[in-house]
Order: sequence, then structure tokens, then C-alpha cells
Amino acid sequence: MSAGFKGTGSVIWANGAFTTLEDCRISPLDRGFQYGDGLFETMRAEKGRILFLSRHVERLLRSMASLRLGTAGLPDWDSVLPEVLLRNGFGRETAVVKIMVTRGLSEGLGLPATDDPSVLITARPYRAPSETTYSEGWRLAVYRDGYSPPLAMHKSLNYLFYLTARQAAQDNGADEAVIVDASGFVAETAAGSLLIGADGRWWGPDSPYQLPGITVEAVCEEMGKTGRHVERKPTRPADLHRAETIYVLNSLMLVMPVRSVNGRALPRPDPALAAFLRERLLR
Repeated sequence: MSAGFKGTGSVIWANGAFTTLEDCRISPLDRGFQYGDGLFETMRAEKGRILFLSRHVERLLRSMASLRLGTAGLPDWDSVLPEVLLRNGFGRETAVVKIMVTRGLSEGLGLPATDDPSVLITARPYRAPSETTYSEGWRLAVYRDGYSPPLAMHKSLNYLFYLTARQAAQDNGADEAVIVDASGFVAETAAGSLLIGADGRWWGPDSPYQLPGITVEAVCEEMGKTGRHVERKPTRPADLHRAETIYVLNSLMLVMPVRSVNGRALPRPDPALAAFLRERLLR
């Protein structure tokens, strides 16, 4: 590896070998490029250790089985992922590790079964939100121009809907978009899960059209240790307006307090509890 690549995220693992971004070649006929026919996992690494690696891999494998993606090209995660971090100079740094799996060059419509998917692993530096951002919290806006896609339970490479929703929120002065399903129930946000508190109760929105969140699962376990039981229940956008505390959770920023929904300020954002939960997750 050239010294010029150190710390830049330029070394990647692609289809069985280490290479660089400059030298990597993916066919324009790859179904990931043609149709967004693939999956990804985004993970946070701290000092060479990937948080909740086994849960990420389990979710990826479940989705691969559901979408008829063969596993023959998958690496030994426990050896390859740390090596990707080391080769990029992230052995002691906070970094983002991303796994991408596509159907490769399989022909035909539908979901033709394949035992030869394209598999890529990348790493890049990660700068967490500032303490000021964590303290002030995010502003949420409910996205009204579309609904959760039918494959929302999979972390699909076809991610344009979520990017469009987040851009709409930002264009309207918010930080993140709340996604609703076709029945009008809250599902998640464009880039995370939701955890809601009111009147001493905590719950997460229950919808069949949402990604099974790894971070929210871990946070619910930590909250249970402190006597805060979290349930799942159908949630309308109006329920967000009656909430006292809302958190957005994902694998990178972990737990972000919310300060307002559609311009309505939350009475108890509770950044202190969010900070406590982030600390627990990083342990």
C-alpha cells in the first residue's frame, strides 16, 4: 500500500482481494448498478472494533436469503474487516465500515438466484456530531410526499426514496425526515429508528415497513437494565406531537435527541439520557 493512501479510505476489499479505489473495477452490467439490486450494511468502528458486528452480519444474511443472494463470495468477516481498517490507517480511529453486496452479473428479470455476488468493503473516517448538536438535538419533519417502500425491511442499495425524503426535510429547515407507511403509521426516519417517550412510557413505532434497527435494539436492552421498559405499538404522526422525548438512532451517531417535530418543540428532549445511552453503547 502506498503511503499516500494511509488514512484516506482508499484501500478496499473487492470480490476476494484487497485493492484501491483507483484500481477497483465493477462492470456497468452489474445489477447493483443497473437496478440497485443489492444490500449494504454501515457500521461504526472504534479503535479497530466494529460495534455490533454480529448483529449487522445476521441482518445482512437474513436479507440475502430473502432476496435469493448466494453467500459464496462472502469473506471471513472477523479477519477481513479489521484488515480493511488497518490498511487504511484506522486501527485507532473512529471509522465507518460499509459492506455492499450486489447480485453481480446475473441475467434475467425477477431475482435470479446467484452464488457469485459482487462484494465490496470500504472504510472511511467518521466524525460524530458535535456535543452542541447532541445537546440541542435535531428537528424532524414528517414526509408527506411518499410512503415506506415495500422492501423497507431490507437495507437495499435502492436508497433514493430516503435521500429524497431527507432532502425535503432539509429544504424545509429540518434535519431529518419522518417516514410513514402506506397506512399512515410512523415507520422510521430517513436514516434511523425512532424511540418515543411520554408519561413515563417508552415505545418504538410498529410497522411492517421499517428496517429492523440494530442500534434501537441495543438501546432497548440498555434501557431495560435501568427499569425503562420499551414496547412497540402503532404510532400516528399526531402521537409524535404529544411526545415528551424522541430519539433518532442509527449505527453511526448512535442516539440523537429530537428538539422539535414539524416546528413543535418537545417539552423534554433529555440529552442527558441520550448521552448515557451513547456511552453504554460505546462500551
